[in-house]
Amino acid sequence: MRKQRGVNLIELMIAVSVLGILLALAMPNFSRMVQDAQNRTAAESVLNGLQLARTEALRRNTPVRFSLTDKEGKVAWTVGCVNPNICSASIQERTPEEGGGNARLGVSKVALPKPLKADTFASALAAGAGLDEPGVVTFDSFGRVSAAAGTEVNRVDVTNAKTTDARRYVVTVGAGGQVRMCDPNSKLNGTPQGCT
Repeated sequence: MRKQRGVNLIELMIAVSVLGILLALAMPNFSRMVQDAQNRTAAESVLNGLQLARTEALRRNTPVRFSLTDKEGKVAWTVGCVNPNICSASIQERTPEEGGGNARLGVSKVALPKPLKADTFASALAAGAGLDEPGVVTFDSFGRVSAAAGTEVNRVDVTNAKTTDARRYVVTVGAGGQVRMCDPNSKLNGTPQGCT
């Protein structure tokens, strides 16, 4: 019969030291992964809000508005009918307290070039850019963007307040009502997630 042996103190200290070194090396990557996930969640939230507004406009056969409501660029939005006599002015909303707190939005009302150029999304919109008044997209009863050019949001950039290394996402809205989320660091010809 073999005698069983335990772990001595020196072996235990070596194992704990190695584990500590591995954790110290992995920590920056883990932090970035968390920030990337917050940005993606924020971009998906904006995408889902826009798609909900378009769907409700088609379903209710009336104009429905998607509004970004936080001037600092935190992820907060409301979807509601333009005419509150037909349906509620607040069908669904998201408050800034929901989800991660580091994702920030910036918007542009400038029409996107057709076709998109390679540098269209090269620089990020600053957090809160274009949100001095609520950023809105209004969908008509056919699911198209209904207001005159220059008044509606065409692009939403999602950046991170904690680190500039976090992955950036862009949500675009076409005049025909098409809503798309993309990664500006990926090329469209290489992956469907790419922007250009």
